Amino acid sequence: MSLNSEKSNIVEALDLISTIRIHLTSGFDLEKTLSLIAKLISLSKRKKQSDKENDFFVFRSINQIIIHTETILELYQLNKIEINNKLIQSLESVLDITEEDILSSSKESSFLSYSKKRDEILKIITTDIFNAMSIDVSYSEDTFNSNTDIKKEIDYISNLISPLEQNKKNKSKNKKNTVSPALSKSKVFNNKFEVTTRVKSYLLEQMMNYSEELVQIRNSLADYAENKQDQKLSEISSKLKSVSDNVLSDLLKTRMMPIGGILGKYRRIVRDLSNELNKKVELEIIGENIELDNNVIEAITEPLTHLVRNAIDHAFESPLERTKNGKSLIGKLIIHAYNASGKVIINISDDGQGIDTNKLVEKAINSNLITNEQLNLMTEKNKLELIFHPGLSTSERITTLSGRGVGMGAVKQKVEEIKGHIDISSVKNKGTNIALSFPLTMATLKVILFTIKGITYAIPSGDIKNIIGMSKDDNDNTVRFDTDPPLLHKNNQVISLIDPIEYLDGLAGTQSLKTSYLNGEQISVVVFRYQDINWGLCVDSVNAFLDIVIKPLETQMNTNNIFAGAAVLGNGDLALVIDLKRIVIFSRSHTSFYTEAI
Repeated sequence: MSLNSEKSNIVEALDLISTIRIHLTSGFDLEKTLSLIAKLISLSKRKKQSDKENDFFVFRSINQIIIHTETILELYQLNKIEINNKLIQSLESVLDITEEDILSSSKESSFLSYSKKRDEILKIITTDIFNAMSIDVSYSEDTFNSNTDIKKEIDYISNLISPLEQNKKNKSKNKKNTVSPALSKSKVFNNKFEVTTRVKSYLLEQMMNYSEELVQIRNSLADYAENKQDQKLSEISSKLKSVSDNVLSDLLKTRMMPIGGILGKYRRIVRDLSNELNKKVELEIIGENIELDNNVIEAITEPLTHLVRNAIDHAFESPLERTKNGKSLIGKLIIHAYNASGKVIINISDDGQGIDTNKLVEKAINSNLITNEQLNLMTEKNKLELIFHPGLSTSERITTLSGRGVGMGAVKQKVEEIKGHIDISSVKNKGTNIALSFPLTMATLKVILFTIKGITYAIPSGDIKNIIGMSKDDNDNTVRFDTDPPLLHKNNQVISLIDPIEYLDGLAGTQSLKTSYLNGEQISVVVFRYQDINWGLCVDSVNAFLDIVIKPLETQMNTNNIFAGAAVLGNGDLALVIDLKRIVIFSRSHTSFYTEAI
């Protein structure tokens, strides 16, 4: 396309935006506005057909914002919703961002600024449609994602919220239903009535395996394209990545199930155990619509059941004791599931008597699990986490529910087997909170790749706090090797360093961390947090962030049990996935207490 023709298209787009803006301020007509927006989108499509290489930055705002705005305005039209001043203000903001982006289209560096504005305005206009339909998004335990197909996102969020709103209506007949009547008539919000097809589970598993292989193939192609420095091949690789991500994402959705399926059964468990133990406990469940991989759900059922039974048996006092302590007669147990940072968090909290850490410590010492010297090094958090020690129980007698000393330790082990994490906090006479975090799926994992003596390793990116460099020649860091473990002081942080020799043996060579540092070598430090301590894993180089498919590792290749699995990379190399907790345990810099107790 010629330069004059391109300028003509830009001028035409800006003229249309000005016309829409004038129309907004001089008597808004929804049908006329949609007609003008359609012309603007049509202009973008013509440009795309005539010039496929340079159209992205020129008309990206039309392709990414205006099209979604058209979808939302069609929802207003379809549901016959009255247009208010807030929507008009939002539309003016849409036009401002679009106009500004078209005028600065030649500046590729403006993408980060543009993408932030794009996400903000898409969230605003989509929230407007929810508010207009009297749908309170606070009822949804999921997080709205504006970086996707808006129609699908609205459909998804509304289907999460609608059942909760219906339950609210059933509980209070006098209250007006907060879901717009037009919502049920809308063709956009009819997911519940879509045609479904039964598929044999083994076929889905086979498709998942094929998609995992597709991830490995696309990684191989990306490496090959980078090595060849072939732009065309890089474009194909990028498209393959997009398609494979979509395929994997949709396949994962077929394995996703609402967590309410397992949470609902705890109402009966709480009721029966409360009656059996002569206690009064009320259970509240929040977030039953949160979805999780069916394999993860199956794996966490047993740990959750134990935690609920344990709370009824240990945490709650009798009604008489609660009354004496100034508490309500009925205890409150809350199970709250929600999404956060790509994981599902399940909080189990109670308003019971809390955990007596002094009693825990006394039991641990009497059982010879820890010594007085080790006790002196322990923080309150360490003392509380003694509850996870196998063989330790605070129950005075053995019953069908407790006293055997295998409960909380088994829960922790089961959670960590599926790459989950458990955290506990408690205040005496106030209550206890246990937080379980799980990956949404066990199919793929986002990792960071690094090398040590030419061998590639991987760490889950969600476990990493940050990555820093250190060298003897740097003025902003000092390392003390007269402590155990060595300590790095940098940026007002104190980081306990782990030498690869301590857990990799011969795979890490023979040169120690101290020798490398004193020789002036540049060392990368992967910082992570464990047991309220900042730990630093010293590596030769950090290579890339990548989605990988983890496969089990043979026992003979994992004698120290420090690897969570392995993955085949795009270049055919094998990457060993490191379990950071096990590294801390097996390094000689960790105290014997942690090695024995965790």
